Amino acid sequence: MVVRSRKKDKLRYRYPRGESYLDVIQRLEPVIIELERQRAPVVVISHQAVLRALYAYFADRPLREVPDIEMPLHTIIEIQMGVTGVEEKRYKLMD
Repeated sequence: MVVRSRKKDKLRYRYPRGESYLDVIQRLEPVIIELERQRAPVVVISHQAVLRALYAYFADRPLREVPDIEMPLHTIIEIQMGVTGVEEKRYKLMD
């Protein structure tokens, strides 16, 4: 039942005693505001759900895409705001 419910709506599905992606996004609002205020580079190390939500926000991806954004393990993703939008570089740490 859990697998079926989650598969039906990954964005809104809340694990028992856990959070949905929408819960995570709401919890991240003050963090995003603080990140936007920073002028120096910032490093974020976190769980994949948090990284997906932050990436979606800064890369201007639709909310519905958040659960399916690829967040590879052992990879640094550098995001910079460029003139034409987000510029991204990925650095694989392990092969």
